[in-house]
Amino acid sequence: PRLETGDLVFVRPAADASELDKAILATGAATVLWWRSHGVNASNETAWHVALAQRDASGALHFVEATPPAVVVTPAADFWRRASHATLYAGRLVGARMRALGAAATQAASAQAGTPYASDFEPPPAKFYCSSLVEWAFGVAAGEKSVFLPPGLTFKLLFEPLGFWERYYHGLNQSLPVNVSGSNPTLLLHSPAVRFTTLRPEDVVANL
Repeated sequence: PRLETGDLVFVRPAADASELDKAILATGAATVLWWRSHGVNASNETAWHVALAQRDASGALHFVEATPPAVVVTPAADFWRRASHATLYAGRLVGARMRALGAAATQAASAQAGTPYASDFEPPPAKFYCSSLVEWAFGVAAGEKSVFLPPGLTFKLLFEPLGFWERYYHGLNQSLPVNVSGSNPTLLLHSPAVRFTTLRPEDVVANL
């Protein structure tokens, strides 16, 4: 598919992922179960990263993303090169109203370029992690907290495996967050507001 402004690209790393990457994917697997427990027939796919597609006036594709050390706007060729060994999914918001939010959401997200990355997954807008940037930007565009969760539903951060995350936060001289609202890439991947497909190599070439 041709990626348009407001589309999402999800990244699942290769098998030689780091321990942090593996923990994010394990948390994603727990998130799939969370969705199922709330009546969403989520499949098994998980993601480690999510970025927001943006086409400029010339049609050139960029990705707005929160990645250490800060929010950046990345040219498509650089993004694809970085993800050359990963599994990629393209996500599109469901319905004309939702898709119409894409331009405003990408504008809100790109305006945050330079804002620090939230290594501790703290809520925006002082810092952002990848999925919090996307959720926040669409929330700004829609004038509501989250377009990715059904009304009345709140997602509290999950941490799997617990031992890894306890060590991770100890390394930040912080305690593991408890009962804190947030998101992760797999939460958005399986949101009822998103439909996703696997990006094939020829799709990537078509979106350079």
